[in-house]
Amino acid sequence: MKRIISSSLLALIILSFWCILFFAFSIIAIGFEMFGFVEEKGAGYLDFCVFLFLSCFFLWFLNRSACVVWIEDDVVKRKGLICGFYKECPIESIGKVKIQHAWREGNFIYLVDSSIHKFDRFRKDSYICFRKNKNNLTFLRTFWSGEIEK
Repeated sequence: MKRIISSSLLALIILSFWCILFFAFSIIAIGFEMFGFVEEKGAGYLDFCVFLFLSCFFLWFLNRSACVVWIEDDVVKRKGLICGFYKECPIESIGKVKIQHAWREGNFIYLVDSSIHKFDRFRKDSYICFRKNKNNLTFLRTFWSGEIEK
């Protein structure tokens, strides 16, 4: 069973870096508040909340943008990189495969089924998609022999 990650490796590294950086800033901010290195009372707690929120946002974004896609028992499955964001699509229900351009991210291959009509790849009810590259096209051809629309 071959698994692919729907995002690029560079995006995965950058999102992971920002997530870890903001989490580290939140720990530093709470440490500064606890040990009295901050002039304003409560500023460290505010910084902690802001950096923790940003860290959670980038973690959420990482989970949605870098999904794992695989085939199991003639069903294409998608799961978020960390947890959740799960979707299944039987191969028989795929009506067409379409290449759609995402702004600043390149081309993505969407498996269009009959139940949902969304090309937004961050919504839970959107089509299963993955980045268009040579390895992913090879993965697609293992179960799809039809035409790929542009």
